[in-house]
Amino acid sequence: MLEQELIHNAIDNLNQQTGLGIDYRVFEDGNINGELVLPNVKQRLLVECKKWLNKANLQKYLAELELTNMLTDVVLITDYINPNQATWLKDHKVPFIDLAGNAYINTPPVYIDIQGKKPEKPIQEITLAKQLGKAFQPKGMKVVFMLLAHPGLVNEPMRTIAEVAEVALGTVKQVLDDLIYQGFIVQKNTRNNKNAIKEIINPQVLLDKWLDAYPTTVEAKLNKEVYTTDNLELLRTLDLTDTNALWGGEYAVELCDNYLNAKDYLLYVQPEHKNKILKTARLRKATTNETLNKTTARVILAEPLLKIRKIKGEQGDMAHPYFIYANLLASLEPRNIDAARRFYENHIA
Repeated sequence: MLEQELIHNAIDNLNQQTGLGIDYRVFEDGNINGELVLPNVKQRLLVECKKWLNKANLQKYLAELELTNMLTDVVLITDYINPNQATWLKDHKVPFIDLAGNAYINTPPVYIDIQGKKPEKPIQEITLAKQLGKAFQPKGMKVVFMLLAHPGLVNEPMRTIAEVAEVALGTVKQVLDDLIYQGFIVQKNTRNNKNAIKEIINPQVLLDKWLDAYPTTVEAKLNKEVYTTDNLELLRTLDLTDTNALWGGEYAVELCDNYLNAKDYLLYVQPEHKNKILKTARLRKATTNETLNKTTARVILAEPLLKIRKIKGEQGDMAHPYFIYANLLASLEPRNIDAARRFYENHIA
């Protein structure tokens, strides 16, 4: 797997620089990660492999570690940590190793602090081609979601997949090729390509990559508008029957589990039903102060990635659990990340 290659290459590179003989042991439960074994150190560092970190998913990663009190017990291994990210991780005492040779580990008697290394261009380009292909670009995200939600779809004709995912036929081929290349799709009976059966493997890892890409490739590109209301109860009891709209985010979790008290209200709504929602819930455009003021209820109307019926979950007027979970993680708020963990256990695992 590409993750294992990255981990082994990063550790080998660090050993060449330091001569420490750091070892890496893979867990026997089939998990792609494992633990780092340092010479003369009893403590084992769990290994977490994350590719192509940006500000959003790095903040999410730190928030998850803080919630589990594991900031110093997990070593982050990734393609490249830039100087700003390195400073941030070091300030939070989070150990890391990257493929370029940068590393920070402070586990006495071992102390490593290597910064300023830049990735070699050929390695960077090869890894980028592997990890940032069509599968996790905006249109590819539609295809990946439909494959995750309906695994049997992978063996349907590409034209069918294109129609279901609302993308061009060429996009489907590029996404499938990318997923095969990354090891998420395997083909059986390959002697006869016409009868080859495809199978999605490591769906949990694929979902994690989809969720990591969601904030920048989906959430940031949705057509959204922020409103507020002077009658919160009217909003909370909104009847979505015969309306192309679904609850997402915090309020969906509150309705599902009665655990999180929603502060923000996200509604996925098709454009043709937007005015009906505005009128029925008596929403008004939020001012700049109201948008920034966390004590004021924010109502976010977002045009969905796909037709409403395709992202609908099994429970009432709520979006598919993957979208709800992604909404919570994308917020980067600790209370939402904690709720996301509970939601995952109850509705996805």
